[in-house]
Formats: sequence, structure tokens, C-alpha cells
Amino acid sequence: MPVKSALSFFMVALLSAFNVQAQSVEPFEARYHVYRGDTHVANSTLSLQKQNGEWVWYMSTEARGVYSWLTKKQPFTETRMQSTTDGLQLLLESSGDYAQKPPSQSNWFDYINRVIYHMKDGAISQLKLPDDVYNYQSIHTFYPVMLTQNKTQATINFYRNGEVSKSTLTLERDFSIPDKSSTIKVDKVTQTFDQSDKQMIYYYQGNSIAPLKIEQIKRGKDSSVMWRVDLK
Repeated sequence: MPVKSALSFFMVALLSAFNVQAQSVEPFEARYHVYRGDTHVANSTLSLQKQNGEWVWYMSTEARGVYSWLTKKQPFTETRMQSTTDGLQLLLESSGDYAQKPPSQSNWFDYINRVIYHMKDGAISQLKLPDDVYNYQSIHTFYPVMLTQNKTQATINFYRNGEVSKSTLTLERDFSIPDKSSTIKVDKVTQTFDQSDKQMIYYYQGNSIAPLKIEQIKRGKDSSVMWRVDLK
């Protein structure tokens, strides 16, 4: 193939891949039922919006039924991401137990000085900021990247609990899961963590990066499952 033709082909392929990824990251609002074992214990809302040039994830959870008698906490997490020439980057993560009160924990990702500032209970600590780091909300933007790059497995830098560690994602296409009286086909992404027996499993269906189902598995504990019940 002539050099000019090869270059044109490469540019078309690159732009097509970018468009696939960009089209997959769209604003949404989704509602979930949260189960511990077989018991419906809470309801959650997960949303992604664009505000002043930033992508903003927000998740809140409220206990239901008898569990609402045991706790009045309504935990929330907000993640802000910025668009760059290299893609989306984490900017700020904040979380707490009551949306009406200031966050109890915040993390600022400083790309100029390559530092993560971790603020909790009035104390501030620092750790090195690696390239391409994800958290529990931004991880959903990596699913279209895996599709675009035709990857079935990838290792990433993952931030949680004030630390950065390696995490591995494994993608299974057209995976069958039960749905009421039948089965449906989804894309399944299993996330494992270095030096941990915890697993997160994300199930995606259709064009949205809002997971259809999120499952948390840890040895010796009941699994936690979030099922999407509404998507806007």
C-alpha cells in the first residue's frame, strides 16, 4: 500500500475509533436497586453530566425498609473529570455520608506537580500521581476504550482508599445473564485488584456506559448487587 494511502487509512481508522469512544460517553441518569444477598436494602442514583466543561459523576444511596431504621446516612460520591488531548482525566473526588453536609473526604488530582492530595478528617496527605489513573466512577469510561482498542484484558492504575494500586480488567463479550424469565446478552467486565480478594463486576448493555448491573464480591461476605431499574 502506498505511504499516502496507508496514512489516509490510518487517520480514518483513528478518527473512527475516537468517534466510537466519544459517542459512548454521554450524559445519563440511572436508578438502581441495591441488594445484599437476596435482600433489597437500598436505592441508588448514578448520573453523569457535563458542567462548565467538566464531566461530573454523582452517586447517592439511601437505605430502604427496615434498613432505613438502622441508619440515616445517605452516602454520596462525586467525581469531576476534565477533557484533555489525551482523553478524560480525574480532577476531583469527594464523598461523605450526608449530601447536606461538607464532604468528609476529598481527593485532588494535580497534574502539574503529579501529586494526589488526599484530605480526610482535616488531615492532608500526598502520593504520587501516575498516568491514566481511574476510580470507581471513572472506570466506566474505560469500557468503550477496551471496545475501541479491541482489548479483552488491560492493567490500569486505580485509586481507592487513599492509595494507588494496579488493577486488571477482563472483558467478555455477549455474556448471558438471567433476566426475569429469560436471559439477555451483555458485555461483562471483571475487575480484580493487586493484593486483594475483592472483585468488581460490571455488566453493560446497549450504547450507554451506565452499567446494567454492578456486582461486588469479597470472600467471606455476602455479595452486593446493583440492578439498574431506570435510565434517562
